[in-house]
Amino acid sequence: MYRVNKMGILCVANVCFAVTILALLYVYRMSVFEFQWMYWIVAIYGTVVTSLAIFRLLSAYIYKPVPDRNYRPKVSVIIPVYNEGKIVGATIDAILNSDYPKDKLELVVVDDKSTDNSLEVINKKCLEHNFKVTTHVKNMGKRHAMATGVKYCTGEILVCVDSDTIVKPDAIKLLIQPFVDEQVFCVSGNAAVFNGFDPEIDTFVSRFQKVWYAESFRVRKGIESLLGMVLCCSGVLSAYRKEKFEQATDEWLNERFFGKKIVSGDDRQMTNLMMRMGGKSVFQANALAYTIAPHTLKKFLVQQLRWGRSGIRGMLYASKFFHKKKIMQRFLFYLTALTMIVSPFTLMVSIVGLALFGGTTGFISYFCGIVVIALVFALTDKLLISYFTAKDVLYRIALFALMIPVAFVYLYGWLTPWRGTTWGTR
Repeated sequence: MYRVNKMGILCVANVCFAVTILALLYVYRMSVFEFQWMYWIVAIYGTVVTSLAIFRLLSAYIYKPVPDRNYRPKVSVIIPVYNEGKIVGATIDAILNSDYPKDKLELVVVDDKSTDNSLEVINKKCLEHNFKVTTHVKNMGKRHAMATGVKYCTGEILVCVDSDTIVKPDAIKLLIQPFVDEQVFCVSGNAAVFNGFDPEIDTFVSRFQKVWYAESFRVRKGIESLLGMVLCCSGVLSAYRKEKFEQATDEWLNERFFGKKIVSGDDRQMTNLMMRMGGKSVFQANALAYTIAPHTLKKFLVQQLRWGRSGIRGMLYASKFFHKKKIMQRFLFYLTALTMIVSPFTLMVSIVGLALFGGTTGFISYFCGIVVIALVFALTDKLLISYFTAKDVLYRIALFALMIPVAFVYLYGWLTPWRGTTWGTR
C-alpha cells in the first residue's frame, strides 16, 4: 500500500511541477513575444496538448489491468508469417511454452508464401510439437493469412501474435482475463522492444522506440482502456472473440479507401469493427510481449509512414460511429483525433516560426519548455513502467528530436492514405 501511495504522490508532484513550469514559460513568452501571432499558436496548442498529456498521465496511474480470475476458455493462437525465418522459431517456442493449459491451447501458423527459410523453420518446429500449419500458394497479405488461420481454429478466443514476437509465459493467460466481461470484444496486450539481445540491431533508433512503445502502450492505452475504447489492439499481441472476428472478416478483408484496397493497418481496422459492433476494447498491461523494432532510421520512417496512413484512415473511419458513443468516449476520441492531426503542423510552424520570428530568446524558451515537459513525462513514465531505466529516462527526454522528421513523414502519409499495399513488417 505504501508503494502505491508513494507513486501517487510522486505523480501528482510531477504534474504540479509541469503545470507551474508551463505557466511561467507562457508568461515569459508573452512578455518576450509581445502577443505576436506565433506565440498564440504555440501557447494555445501547448496548453491543449499538455493538458491532455497530464490528463493521460493521471489516468494511466488510475488504470489497473484485470488480474487472473482463473478464466480458462479454449484459446486458438494464430501466427501469420512472412519472411521471419530468423525469429519465428522462437516465437513458436514461446507460445508452446506458455503456462496456459495445454489441452485448451491450440496453435495455427500460416505462412504467406515466404521467400526465406520461414516455412522450413515452421515445419521443423511442427515435427517437434505437432501444431497446425497451412501455407498460401501466393503472397496474399497479413489479413488473408489471419483469415486463413481462423478457419482452422476451434477456440472461442483468438489470440493474434506477430511472427517476430516473444510472449512471456503468463501473457496468454493474462491477456484473456477481460473476456470475463461479455461486453469485451477485443483486448490489446502490452509490447516492449527487445532489440538489446543483438548488438547489430540495438541502435539509438531502437532505443528511442523502446521508450516510445512503453509510453504508447502503458500510458495512452491505459487511459483508453478505462473508457473501454482502446483505439488499436496491437498486432504484436491481441485477442478477439472468435464469433465477433468472423462477423467482421469479410468487411475487414475488403477495406477500401476512395476505391483503393487497403492492406496495412489491419489491427487498427479490426479494432474499429469490434467497437462499431458495440463491444469494449481494453488493454492488459500485465500481458507482456517482446518485439523487435526497426533499427535504422530509414526502416523506422517507413514504419511511421505506414502507421501514419493507417492512423488517419482509422480515425476517419471511427469518426463515423464514435458520435454515438458515451460522452467521455466521444470527448477523448475527438480530442485525440484533433491533436493527432494538428500536432505535425503545429510542431513545424512552431519550430520554423519561432526560429524566424521569435528570435534567439523565443526559440531557446520554446526549446527549454519542451525539455522540461519531456523530463516530467519521463520521470512519470519511470514510475509507471517497471522496466524503465535511468538511460530510458534520458532517451525519453530526447525523443522530441526524433519527432521532427516523423512530423514530415506523417504529413506525407496523410496526403497519401490510400497507399500501402505490402506486408507490414520491419
